[in-house]
Amino acid sequence: MKKVKNIGLTRTTHAELSELTNNYLAIIETHLPENSFLMAIVALIKPKLHKLYAALAAIRINSLVEEAFHLDQIRDNAFIVFRDMIQAYEKTDIAEEQTAYKQLWAVIEKVGTRLYDEGYIEQSGRLKTLFQEMDKEDKKTAMATLGITQRYEKLKTAQQNFKEVYNERLEEDAQKNYPTISKSRAALSPLVKDLIPVLRYIARTADTDTDLSWVALINEQTDTIKAQIAARKTRKENGEEEE
Repeated sequence: MKKVKNIGLTRTTHAELSELTNNYLAIIETHLPENSFLMAIVALIKPKLHKLYAALAAIRINSLVEEAFHLDQIRDNAFIVFRDMIQAYEKTDIAEEQTAYKQLWAVIEKVGTRLYDEGYIEQSGRLKTLFQEMDKEDKKTAMATLGITQRYEKLKTAQQNFKEVYNERLEEDAQKNYPTISKSRAALSPLVKDLIPVLRYIARTADTDTDLSWVALINEQTDTIKAQIAARKTRKENGEEEE
């Protein structure tokens, strides 16, 4: 007789719980769609699972805020270095360098020598103007003359990295009414815990000719999460991971 394995959910992370639940439900919907009682349980669990997903998304937003702040600092520093490298040629006595300096510094003054003091959106707009000017052939030649082309490319990369993360944050921030992790988990965990005995009963009372291939799939998901929990415990015991 095939037996559905049990699992304790208290040591699962929020992500592990959501992943495990999602995989359980997918297996049930694929292999046991005709069991009306089981499908009713699935229908009861799904909204709770979606709330946990939303709560995890809210945490991701907080992470993105921190990430955006960090990347903003990187682009600030990239601009400052680029600006200062141009300004370093202000007193040059080489005519070619002096011409290049004047061309480039005029652009810096146009967009703002302290554009990093502006807000996220305003700063991005000013940098867009900067790039439009600096990408012109005469400015590219001037940058090559001063040997700062590579530094300019680093500034463009820093802006692109910030823009990607900031846009992602804005998109996720449009979601509203996030439930808290604790409430979402508390609502979901008991239902998933009760699901295992139901599956075990179905497997135990099935006819001998009934296809029970789904039991192995359920157990595979259980074993995967158990292995992750065990690995995390080992790392903690070895001092590699804090509580």
